[in-house]
Amino acid sequence: MNEPRVLIIESNDALRVMLFTILRHQPLGVDAAATAEEALERVSKCDYALIILDMDLPDGEADVFLMQFREDRPQATTFVLAVRDPKGESSIDPAQVAAVLNKPLEVDTLAEVVRECAAAVLPPEDPLPCPPADSDVRSRMDRSGSFYTN
Repeated sequence: MNEPRVLIIESNDALRVMLFTILRHQPLGVDAAATAEEALERVSKCDYALIILDMDLPDGEADVFLMQFREDRPQATTFVLAVRDPKGESSIDPAQVAAVLNKPLEVDTLAEVVRECAAAVLPPEDPLPCPPADSDVRSRMDRSGSFYTN
């Protein structure tokens, strides 16, 4: 059985890498995107159990992503976890997300919440043929020193 897939959408490079590094050690396939456009490309090719969406993406990209995702994939069973700065302005539509977490995130709690939410989402009946997860590619590189070596 395939592991649940998680997509991290975060424009801050350091935070995106940190979240990816933490979550890739969980029993999950993990992908990351820096922009709404990149994230929309990924969700068109793969079914995600969970999407972690930074609501503080520049230029309202988070709202654009949510609208487009819901329009393109209305039957998706994806659990969308919105992450936001509680002091910032946000136009989160509660109907568009399953839960909201405030920054700063506590690492162990986040890993547990992500793992449990991803595991609770039933896979679609006719799943998209996902490419290898970023975390799988990274894991192969870590073990072999090169992606091209088995």
